[in-house]
Amino acid sequence: MKKLILYCLLIFSLACSNSKLPVKGEFPDMTLISQDGKEFTFSKLEGKVIVVSYIYTNCPDICHIISAKLNAFKNKLKENGIQDKVYFVSISLDPERDTPEVLKQHAKMMNLDLTNWVFVTGDENSIDSTIKVAGMEAIKGPIEYSENGEPSYEIAHQNRISLVDEKGRIRKHYRGTTFDMEELLGDIKILL
Repeated sequence: MKKLILYCLLIFSLACSNSKLPVKGEFPDMTLISQDGKEFTFSKLEGKVIVVSYIYTNCPDICHIISAKLNAFKNKLKENGIQDKVYFVSISLDPERDTPEVLKQHAKMMNLDLTNWVFVTGDENSIDSTIKVAGMEAIKGPIEYSENGEPSYEIAHQNRISLVDEKGRIRKHYRGTTFDMEELLGDIKILL
């Protein structure tokens, strides 16, 4: 009888800790394209906890900080022996300029560890539909053109990363440039 009560208390406490991270949405299973030119869908990562960032390669400020901080966070996962259970997805907010080749070169230039990390792009509708469920919005600023006709613009967007559970449900958002690594690690452990 004591064992049954302890078991019930354990199950109850686990259920309560997981409920600290309510479901905030679910990514649609849109087909996007990875930095390697391969098709990507969130359903391919079912069973993995995912950390999603929203960036673009021509970003003048926060996007590079977010990517660098996530790259450093990967070391925290290694220290805790859970690096294989967590995947990173960076969604480009600029599908017009961020081709797979540009994303691949960007990751290389930033010296990012692409183990369990994919950068994705797609057509504008797919990107907009995907980020919308995370409460994200990407607003393209005025376009200027260089002498050789290349467009130049900035994209206004939220400073955000999202934690996604193994069923593809968004569970929590964090401020991308200043997220607390211990908080994110603790929340990931709740989902594992």
